[in-house]
Amino acid sequence: MKFRAVIFDLFGTIVDGFTSSARYQEEFATALAVPHDALMAHWRKLTDKRTLGEFQSIEESIEHVCSQMNVAVSAEQIHRAVNTRLRLTRHALTPRADAISTFASLKAGGLKMGLLSNCSIEIPIVWPQTELAEWFDAAVFSSREQTKKPAPEIYRIACERLRVTAEECLYVADGENFELAAAREVGMHPVLIGTSESGGEIRREALEWRGQRIDSLGQLLQLDGIKDRTP
Repeated sequence: MKFRAVIFDLFGTIVDGFTSSARYQEEFATALAVPHDALMAHWRKLTDKRTLGEFQSIEESIEHVCSQMNVAVSAEQIHRAVNTRLRLTRHALTPRADAISTFASLKAGGLKMGLLSNCSIEIPIVWPQTELAEWFDAAVFSSREQTKKPAPEIYRIACERLRVTAEECLYVADGENFELAAAREVGMHPVLIGTSESGGEIRREALEWRGQRIDSLGQLLQLDGIKDRTP
């Protein structure tokens, strides 16, 4: 069939993500005057809560972590720490080399584009400032919706925002948390994009995937249902 929309995962799909974050993590700890290893251990424990939007500002999540560590911090320290998180996020949202050219071809073919990401609140805060944002007709973030993949609800939200049915959507992702199978369950056509990252259990679906696969974003343009719509 001819697809009307392509919905992309974010990290490991259209951006590489937080692969070069060590320097920013050190700055984050320095801003709060706390040991790096202890801070990151507490920060990682908050991953699910942050992804599900329990904290609707970066300040809230930082204040919570400092409370858990029994550390008193000033407003100025929090301000510096927030700025570090924002700089890290902007860096993480650098598009992959073939992303923009692929998006341009998809849009030229009249396809709608959606984003569906499990992420903390930093991402939707920074997203409008990125060069990625202008290409997307709808961007759905777990921390804003307070539900995350693989829950069917968040896939349906993306379809509603794009005004398409699930069956009209191609879903492209790196296979984290069984997101591809979940997309298929709601009626989308899932495609795995290869990644150099190892992910253990979190990316087990990618290791076991027997469905359609591409190794780069540009290969999307050669898929049935897409190639006859793009230049």
